[in-house]
Amino acid sequence: MQIELGATERRTLVGLIEKQIEWKPSLVLRVVTSPSAVGFYSALPLDVHVFIAMPATIGGAAPFDRIVHASSLLNLLMNDQSPKIDLNALEAVESLAGTSLVEMPPTNGWQIPMTALASDIVPIVNEAAEEFDRRSKGLGERGMSDLADEIWERPGWAGLPVRMLHAAVRLQLLWNEPVKVSAATCGPWKRLSTPRGQVFAYATGPAARTGLRIVN
Repeated sequence: MQIELGATERRTLVGLIEKQIEWKPSLVLRVVTSPSAVGFYSALPLDVHVFIAMPATIGGAAPFDRIVHASSLLNLLMNDQSPKIDLNALEAVESLAGTSLVEMPPTNGWQIPMTALASDIVPIVNEAAEEFDRRSKGLGERGMSDLADEIWERPGWAGLPVRMLHAAVRLQLLWNEPVKVSAATCGPWKRLSTPRGQVFAYATGPAARTGLRIVN
């Protein structure tokens, strides 16, 4: 399976994969194709999931769906400057047990979104980070973990957990500029949409940890 990405999309993809590998060096990706796009889905620490979709010219009728090492994909993108990328050169990760790479966010059924400016939301994350730094001084590992759960699980803007907003800022999908963003819900799912991508939070029950999924 060969795909062709534009120069801008290729640079953007390299940058996004590099950010994720910095966060989790052993990162794996689920690579999937549609007739006109390629998607890269990953599971990161703090229950953060990311899906990056890029428009692409797809060679071959059969869809591609394979879990691979992110470092292998990054090497392929960096070392092979040909416009066409041979996805078959990526070796599958057969031993992966993580079902978190199976489930995708819903595409339909979202309620009417609430809107705001990113520059009004980023301060919420900054204040939470400053509170953690201030209150965590002198705490042990367990105390810091409990404090992080307390702060990041709080509802932030539009009822979205602060953990969700924090992930969007860390991955540079939410930044301190007056650009329009929106929030919506679909059953147990919550969604933050920005011009650079979408962040999803999902819980299976009241006591479940918040899982985040990001779609670009």
